[in-house]
Amino acid sequence: MGKDKGLLAIGKNNWALNAAHKLEQLNLPLSISINPMQQQTYGDFFPAEQLIIDTTSAKGPLQGLLSAYLKYPDDDFLVLACDMTEMNTDTLKFLLDIACTFPDHDYYVYTREDIMEPLSALYRSSALKDLYQQLENGSLNDFSLGKLIKKGNYKSLPISNIQTFNNHNTLTNKFLI
Repeated sequence: MGKDKGLLAIGKNNWALNAAHKLEQLNLPLSISINPMQQQTYGDFFPAEQLIIDTTSAKGPLQGLLSAYLKYPDDDFLVLACDMTEMNTDTLKFLLDIACTFPDHDYYVYTREDIMEPLSALYRSSALKDLYQQLENGSLNDFSLGKLIKKGNYKSLPISNIQTFNNHNTLTNKFLI
């Protein structure tokens, strides 16, 4: 995209704050995954203890997810990408409820027609531990969250409102001010 998506404006907030407010409405502890170059900028919006700086050799979103695992190895993670600006708390709450109702899965992910939405999903710490061990021993060859989830024990959730999963990755976005 050429810009830091988390800092793009949406109303009086930015995309990162927008996502954070949705998670806070669910009374979830909040962590923000960033790369080292974002630390100072995101420090203007979030307390330092909420920032998790990428520390692993993984690529893409998996790098942030495994960095978060290293900081909190006993915690499961509900992931919400900041560019899913239309996501709502009801959809996130349903995800949490399913994970509590069916606790024996490694991943909980919304899908439609075999397309996964891994950036609005729940990841169990035990699955992240396995992925991190594979990364460390050199056996993790693919960093695609969707492909990794498909290889694991996952619970697929139906998407009831496709608009909540709109992923805004261009600057021709109606939410930009």
